[in-house]
Amino acid sequence: MNSDSQQISLFDAWLAPTSRDHSRTLEVYDALPKFSLGRERESTKNLREWNNVAIGNNRVVRVTMSAAILKTSALPGDPDGEVQGRVIFPGVREELVDKALRKMAVQRQIESREDLDELGNRIVFIDFTLFQLRAELSEAGHDFNTKQLREALAVLEGCRYSVEGLDQDWLIGKSFPLLYIEYRRKRTDNDGQQSFYRATFPAPASRAILSGAWHPINYGRLMQLRTPLARWIAERINLAYRQAEKNASLKRRGYYLYLSRVLAESGIAPEARLRDNAQRVRQALNDLKQTGFLSISDAYLEEPIYAKSANGRGRPTLKDVRWTLYPSNTFAEEIITGNAAMKKLRERLSTGAKLLV
Repeated sequence: MNSDSQQISLFDAWLAPTSRDHSRTLEVYDALPKFSLGRERESTKNLREWNNVAIGNNRVVRVTMSAAILKTSALPGDPDGEVQGRVIFPGVREELVDKALRKMAVQRQIESREDLDELGNRIVFIDFTLFQLRAELSEAGHDFNTKQLREALAVLEGCRYSVEGLDQDWLIGKSFPLLYIEYRRKRTDNDGQQSFYRATFPAPASRAILSGAWHPINYGRLMQLRTPLARWIAERINLAYRQAEKNASLKRRGYYLYLSRVLAESGIAPEARLRDNAQRVRQALNDLKQTGFLSISDAYLEEPIYAKSANGRGRPTLKDVRWTLYPSNTFAEEIITGNAAMKKLRERLSTGAKLLV
């Protein structure tokens, strides 16, 4: 590959030409839907697609995910073993595992290391045992056994994630798994203490971590949220509403959340009726209120958007819903403090200091 080709970066192309701040890289990566947050993860279909995903700077992309096909085949010396295949999309379990590994890689920086991939990109990997991963998730209120975690890691590596967008006259695409997994484990290991794993983050995520392009969030409170949709909304606020301020509900300044964007980007399986989808969002918002992400006294303002009937007769139909979300003072303070911390980190990185050791 020549030097010009090495300069091509999908995520650079989506940044504003006048503001190539590395902090925008993670905003692009984390804004993409990566998990199917519906009830069914196993499917006879191998592809899921999200069209018109907004990623900021007026950019819209198409996201396609191919499911992991997990095969259980007979090992040598086991003639009675059966060969089976299951089509599984990354779901809520994989979302939680991904969050735990990201926390272990970013917030426990000494456990993370970096290397170069075959194209010379700097990548981040983390070494851990399934016992450690189980303990991390259990502390956050989510209990999985070692078999479930092994399968979750296999799904995260086995799926294929593709993003495609336009940059002027150029159609740009990128494809990668959510994680690269290596392992060495004893077949008789039940508690995960003898199951050694290495998870390597793909280049876009690694680049965001290495450049300091991530925004802190209260991991413990995030993992306490009961529904994946509530976690998605909390992360979306944390990602996109960095101008949050205290007493937002009194000032009537908040973050706009549209039902249409939730359906297009969150990965939830939509209900047949728009009103039922709106009710699911309300339940998630109440969860955010109870866990302290939104203001207790005035969590949100809901505004239904109606479309007139074609002939001007009859009742208007519900077209969309807009919620104005008011972060709690605690959440706003975390965002404000995080902005200051990230500014200092980027300044330190610009002087040549390394993020990971």
